[in-house]
Amino acid sequence: MTRQPHDPTFETLHRDPRTTVSIRTTVAIARLAEAQGAGFAELWRYTQESGVRVEGQPFVRYHTFAGDETDVEVGVPVAGRPLGAGRVAAAELPGGTAVATWHLGSHDSLGETYAMLDAWLRKHDHEPDGGAWEVYHWFDLGARPDPASWPAPETWRTQLIQPIR
Repeated sequence: MTRQPHDPTFETLHRDPRTTVSIRTTVAIARLAEAQGAGFAELWRYTQESGVRVEGQPFVRYHTFAGDETDVEVGVPVAGRPLGAGRVAAAELPGGTAVATWHLGSHDSLGETYAMLDAWLRKHDHEPDGGAWEVYHWFDLGARPDPASWPAPETWRTQLIQPIR
């Protein structure tokens, strides 16, 4: 198991809104990985069948994360103004001020990186402005999602982005 370095860097940045297609659902935390995998496969099929062009890395956004359920959105930035179909909806990642950091390695210690992000927000007197999201820089939805072809988890690079007030 690869561990996140205990002193990640944090960057405050201004983001422009990004057009996306996504699937938002409430799921039991115990089934989160399964729901994310199914969602990414469905998004890939949608982009292939509709001709919508992927323009960025896939993301997972947590709108709520409490108890044994989470309101989660899996998505990918795209070009143009997609219509969506079925569970796939046209959406947008918000623009504005955000703080970003990197989680390096497998996601089994991702909670620790979120805790460090929360501590950074408190230390710098910032409040979250909506749900954070994870940008997965270790796979590309321009190709069919295939966990068997993904790199080893210890090499994963995941960016955490938290909009702030």
